[in-house]
Amino acid sequence: MAVQTLSTPTQSPNHPHDKSQKSVERRFSPSRGILRSVFRARQSLRILCYHGVIADELAGASWVPGYFVTQSQFREQMQIVRSFAQVVRLADQFGIESKRHVATPQIAVTFDDVPACTFAYARPVLNELGIPASFYVSTGLVTSRRMPAAEIVQLLRTFPRMQKDASSPALDEICKQPNSHKTLGIETLQRILSRVDGQVLTRAPQEAVHALKPLSWLQLRTLIDEGHEVGGHTVDHAILSRQTRATRTSQVSKCFDDIRQRLNIEPVGFAYPNGGPGDFDDADASAIAQAGFKYAVSTEAGFCTKSSPSFALPRVCVGMGHTRMRFMLEISGLLDKRRRRQQGWI
Repeated sequence: MAVQTLSTPTQSPNHPHDKSQKSVERRFSPSRGILRSVFRARQSLRILCYHGVIADELAGASWVPGYFVTQSQFREQMQIVRSFAQVVRLADQFGIESKRHVATPQIAVTFDDVPACTFAYARPVLNELGIPASFYVSTGLVTSRRMPAAEIVQLLRTFPRMQKDASSPALDEICKQPNSHKTLGIETLQRILSRVDGQVLTRAPQEAVHALKPLSWLQLRTLIDEGHEVGGHTVDHAILSRQTRATRTSQVSKCFDDIRQRLNIEPVGFAYPNGGPGDFDDADASAIAQAGFKYAVSTEAGFCTKSSPSFALPRVCVGMGHTRMRFMLEISGLLDKRRRRQQGWI
């Protein structure tokens, strides 16, 4: 019997805090020149965090995560970035301590997870505009080409019929409760999701599968050859604080070794999966340094200064809900306190 492929319903993704952010934009909409001046006055390094860049026509597809952006959005944002500051490759800022506090404001562009759609739609824009970027990958997923758990759960929540034949109380629970999969150890989570791997690959819209699957090692080699940085994101996209200490250390050290062996480079940067408050600790930072990485980035909004810890650098996350004005407000730093409060840092 032929496998049924599910059609893609179309709807706008839900973006948390959209209403409050729109009210901020209505009350406070300064010009680009003013916001650029506010940013440049900081004379610091600003790190942007992306997760995926998709084709414009997929913007309304329900399976597209709200933390992705379209290619048109990304192009406009990169043009704004170039007008605001010097764009640097983050790996080049480490090794010489004083480089993190510079007279010229700088911006670095980074990507977590790095799904295949990013290679297809972000890479051409970056190369066209001459912007180097950092790509943090989960090496086990690169090898297996298995999607991160968050994307699998997103597809299951969007197309619940895919889990029908493999239903279990644990699977039902993580599909029912948003973000509950983030509370589980990686081995438990993989065991639960393995029941539906085949369903997702064959019954989800193929445009979703092709967009969300990880890059290959060959594609990562291409990024390096083009001047971009490839760094670590654990082996299995494991949120470190949810694992045993032995697993945390292994996820970091093996990730470093995988990149070194497969790409013949010494990786410099590491990004904490999820990267929020409570997702990592000082012992994780020590393990990352011991593995050989030179810096690590979180998802706490803020500027990088000389006092910023090398293994917990702040970043600003960008998603589908970022209008042109909101993006410029984000870069300027005027939304940082609000962001840290929303994320639970303060």
